[in-house]
Amino acid sequence: MKVTLYTDPGCPFGFNAQRQELQLMWHYGHAAEIERRMIVLTEETVSFEERGMSPDMIARGRERLSAAYGMPMGSEAATEAPATIDACRGYVGARMYAPDRSLALLRALRRRAHSDQQRLDDLATVHAAADDAGIDRATVDAWLADPEVEAALRADMAATRDPLPEARALAHKLSKSDGGLRYSTSSAVFEHDGRRVVAAGFQPFAVYEVAMASVAPDVERRAAPESVAEVLAWAPFPLATAEVAELRGIDLDQARGSMIPSVKRGASATSSSSPGPPTRRASRSGSSRSRPAASSRRTCTATRTTRSTSSRAR
Repeated sequence: MKVTLYTDPGCPFGFNAQRQELQLMWHYGHAAEIERRMIVLTEETVSFEERGMSPDMIARGRERLSAAYGMPMGSEAATEAPATIDACRGYVGARMYAPDRSLALLRALRRRAHSDQQRLDDLATVHAAADDAGIDRATVDAWLADPEVEAALRADMAATRDPLPEARALAHKLSKSDGGLRYSTSSAVFEHDGRRVVAAGFQPFAVYEVAMASVAPDVERRAAPESVAEVLAWAPFPLATAEVAELRGIDLDQARGSMIPSVKRGASATSSSSPGPPTRRASRSGSSRSRPAASSRRTCTATRTTRSTSSRAR
């Protein structure tokens, strides 16, 4: 069973879609090979005005995302869309050469871009994310200059810009790019034994579940976690309150209240900038299966109700 997710560390929808990704990992990670392919939203930094968006539009989009999903996102005003190509290139390098650290690196890049509002076109941000993921900076620099990494990145970009017919049938769920259409962030392709379902665009986890049942009806769905402690013991990195709530099927207030006993038992709460060690291993191709962590010392972040990024399709 294979699931291909199209994403970019610079996309606010990709940051919020981590909730659905975690659900996919929890319920089906024992059977699904999950591959993340990089979109590369932009190769060069551009102003939002050049894209026909005003600062007010960006601010309103942030408000909507914050209200809808509750993920910890920064509220500082933004005037530019930083280039994401080096961050994507770094992730592809990890996917190829350090797959056991690739998910941690992607998480760190996303968190620094959206919670801390650090620029992904600044190499210092990529280096700091590498530190978070336990990857040597010199190693990342080598990946950024590696022709094989570059070829793999360009293959990701080409696949992103060649959506399958099922996706093109829902063109309004795709994004415009280079005069054509591409997958928007969090689009997913589910494949198994000759069957395929394409979920174009940002989708709730319920759509992923229907896709899984359609292509792999024999795959057992793991039951929902029974407690926050169970979630934190499994988590591959520190979780936001919104992610705990998503996994448990409860609201944010219930998640906050449930976290307090877990914290008292030894899982300390952290700020959204605190990195977490990876506990998930992947194949060299970048596909991965979720494994419960041996340690119960997973931590979580308190959700901040802040303004966030533009709601325009990415």
